[in-house]
Amino acid sequence: MTLTLVRVDDRLIHGQVVLVWLRAIDADRIVIIDDATSQDEFMRTVLTLAAPPGVPVEVHGLNSGVLRVADLAAGPERVFVLLRSPITALRMRKAGVEFEVLNVGGIGARPGRRSLYRSISASPEELAALRELERLGTGVELRVLPDDRPIPLGTIDRGA
Repeated sequence: MTLTLVRVDDRLIHGQVVLVWLRAIDADRIVIIDDATSQDEFMRTVLTLAAPPGVPVEVHGLNSGVLRVADLAAGPERVFVLLRSPITALRMRKAGVEFEVLNVGGIGARPGRRSLYRSISASPEELAALRELERLGTGVELRVLPDDRPIPLGTIDRGA
């Protein structure tokens, strides 16, 4: 399987993703799965331009994204999958895309979310999705940067 990293980061492609994560995992392609972004032509263009030259970016809604990622996972390319929400990660997993670990690196604070770790917050629904992913056998790690020590969800989530 060539899904090098599946990451939740609500900012999608930004400096940290391009300058640090992309280099650390040596990915050949970025696939973004997000229904709203896939419908926004301006955002699709911005995200495509934000990637380094030579790194293709694809933006899909959930249904087409699941099919595309499954296809890419069977090939030789190293694929970096970016999602805005752990709820999308759960839906992707339930649709048959298997991945060993979900990296949660950035979910901003806002009303209805509680802080989990550094720049990572979650609503009750997002937290439930993360817990369900763990029940399905996908590890959930909180890690902002590749050099950070991965924090397993279970070590900070005490069911609150």
